[in-house]
Amino acid sequence: MRIRFLLLPGLLLLLSACRGAAFRDYHFTEPVEYYFYLPEEAGPGPAPLFIALLGEGHSPLDCIDLFQIFAKDRGYALLCPDLGGEGGLADPLQAERDLAAILTELYSTNTFQNRFSLTGFGDGGAFALDYALKYPQAVSGVTAMSVDTYPQNFVAPGPLPVQLLVGKEDEEAVVAAQAVGQAWLAQGMLVRVVPVEGNGQSPSQAFARFSSELVDQVSE
Repeated sequence: MRIRFLLLPGLLLLLSACRGAAFRDYHFTEPVEYYFYLPEEAGPGPAPLFIALLGEGHSPLDCIDLFQIFAKDRGYALLCPDLGGEGGLADPLQAERDLAAILTELYSTNTFQNRFSLTGFGDGGAFALDYALKYPQAVSGVTAMSVDTYPQNFVAPGPLPVQLLVGKEDEEAVVAAQAVGQAWLAQGMLVRVVPVEGNGQSPSQAFARFSSELVDQVSE
């Protein structure tokens, strides 16, 4: 039994290395670390750009591992960045600067639709909502899951498509999301609250699927 426990960390490191190798071609380190995937099946015309942020405790590698299959199947460009430097998303101004630097680089070498979609989990979801409400002219739709605190003081952006995902087992989170959804609907936003299976403690396939479906709905 002790030998088995000693082998476990080595096995986990090996699996992580194999996973990193699988996405090596999509990994970039300048201006900050990010993964970018543009499927060959993107089709004619500008591709939709989808930006995903899994937040604290998750890496850009976790992000592309979760979303890449959906990007490939649906033909959208996928960006999984590490924003904010050492402060992470707790430093939203630096996170915005980092995202602007990445987008400037990507838009200079690729052709995307005019606006992009955002999704985020946890504090990644909070950042995605804040960003979309601050720059609605740049964002075609936003999905956020398991957000602790929702934006309150903002100018209503009009009919911005928003999905709020929460784990069904977290009844308080469901009630909070529904209250926010009703308030934002009254301000003219296109809000849908979606309870998903489980407690909402980790990014799930359902989160990735609902996020990807919104990309389909808002693509030009």
